Amino acid sequence: MLKLSRHKRILSVIQAEGSVELAELARMMPEVSRVTLRRDIAELAEAGSLKRTHGGAVLPDATVVRMQPAQPQLVASEELSSALDDLDAIILPPVSGRGADALRRQITRTGMPYLAESAEQAGGTYLGPDNRAAGLELGREAGRAKDGGDAVALLICQPELANTRARADGFEAGLREAMGPNVELLRVNGQGNYRQSLRVALDAFKSRPEIDMVFGVNDHSALAGIEAAERTDTCVRVYATGGESPEFVGRLAEGGALHAVAAFFPDVVGVLGIDLIAEALAGRPLPEAAITPHRILNRDTLDVYYAKAVNGAWRLRDEQSAALVGERRNGGRSQSTPDFAKRGRIGFMPHYPAHDWYRTMIQSMTARAAEYGFGFQVSPPHKGISAEISRLRSKIADSALSCIQPGQTVIVGEGEATLCLAEALRGRAAVSPESLSGVTVITNALDVLYRLEPVPWLKVILTSGEYQKADRCLVGPSLGSLFERMRADLAFLSVAGVSPDFGFSAVDERLALANSRFVQAARRTIALADHTTIGADANHRIARSGEVHCVITDDGALPVDRQRLRATGIDVLIVGEDEDTALQNSSADATSAQVNSS
Repeated sequence: MLKLSRHKRILSVIQAEGSVELAELARMMPEVSRVTLRRDIAELAEAGSLKRTHGGAVLPDATVVRMQPAQPQLVASEELSSALDDLDAIILPPVSGRGADALRRQITRTGMPYLAESAEQAGGTYLGPDNRAAGLELGREAGRAKDGGDAVALLICQPELANTRARADGFEAGLREAMGPNVELLRVNGQGNYRQSLRVALDAFKSRPEIDMVFGVNDHSALAGIEAAERTDTCVRVYATGGESPEFVGRLAEGGALHAVAAFFPDVVGVLGIDLIAEALAGRPLPEAAITPHRILNRDTLDVYYAKAVNGAWRLRDEQSAALVGERRNGGRSQSTPDFAKRGRIGFMPHYPAHDWYRTMIQSMTARAAEYGFGFQVSPPHKGISAEISRLRSKIADSALSCIQPGQTVIVGEGEATLCLAEALRGRAAVSPESLSGVTVITNALDVLYRLEPVPWLKVILTSGEYQKADRCLVGPSLGSLFERMRADLAFLSVAGVSPDFGFSAVDERLALANSRFVQAARRTIALADHTTIGADANHRIARSGEVHCVITDDGALPVDRQRLRATGIDVLIVGEDEDTALQNSSADATSAQVNSS
């Protein structure tokens, strides 16, 4: 694959998802070596298109707080509010990672109606099928269709997700129930995508040619099983859970390898999701879980549920769609049209909006929301995550501002949290210029310089150094020459990792070295670290735990991680705590310091 094509592919993935791991890129582009992919990521990071992390890459901070060199846009801190502010309800598919936890916490705090689609998530009402029950029914169907004799079944699974794991467990249980000891099961991890599923299925067929049954945890897994069987000239019966695409379900009519599908009807799920939100916005409580219907479809029952249009496309019959929606609504939900105090706006955050399942869901949700007069907004979850992390960093910066006193010399390093601190300084200068009398700010970040440039009461010094385009800052050995004749009172650092063992860390070696120089030059160092960085390690150390005096974070940081840091003698301040709690923490810090010193 040509370099330009590789770079375009990497950027398309990271722009859609917000982050990507090297291992995932390797799975997507198996023809490209990992060494080449690492070099591509390094080149794109140097160009400022992404930001390297340990084992992958993320969107650069500039996508959240964007500054143009020629005409810098100064964004007020209140504009960094959560993407949830304009929403009245949210439907959130499965999202993993610490950033996703921050998004869920913020959703829960708002108190808005919140549906967790496809997989259970903390704080949300589960919306989706009974995955194990569907797999169990499908396994029984497969066992009955075998009609005697032994079987070797290949299960193409996705064990990373609870919902897909439940489907595979159910299928295995149903198959064993129907066939007893006459079936041997082989499990492989297809990771839910076609390419990886095809690779592991081909290996399985080549090593075990007696395989005569395949289970796919979703459409792509099953399609890969069919393709692998055709390539190895193996006769198999294929079973799948999902039915994300009507065209896939329609393959049942072809008389080929696909024998049955546990169909989950994404268009029905979309309608039911909007209905539940509508009732919640009308003041009716959400249920603990909203289990959506599924059906086992085979060649005999396909025509009952799906019809082939004149253009050859398969679609769910209108009468069956209405019946399936009614089935769920008759299960204890009101069938009357809700009365609304206001017309709300519903947000939907799918990771893969182009996926068959979500494309179908979006169409049905958009139409249903329009019937109620609701606004409907689709955005990838990384935008909500980025907005929430930015909001937390802005709050942390506001808290850090109180540490700066008149006459002090302050180092402000590179990063979004310190950029928020610069904005907070600018805001204070507008309302209380005397509080910044005699304050000098030293920075290596051009965006910090641009933010503070309009403030007449601040003296701003830009360090020397080599320009690092990806982070819009100065780095390198010459950066430290300024501090040979200058001492700073405070240094504020944005960090990517904080742990008692490894210390404070950054994703880039040159950034880590620059921040290390700031630590050495300041009498007191304060790390601005949202909870996603607490307990985590980036790949380049800035300073050991004992070299940084204070961490300001948010209340999403786990208590055990906070206490471990306090035990090393670091002050850990939590933004948003009341005075009594802050005093208790100060007391705990003092006690920890005494214990540590003894």
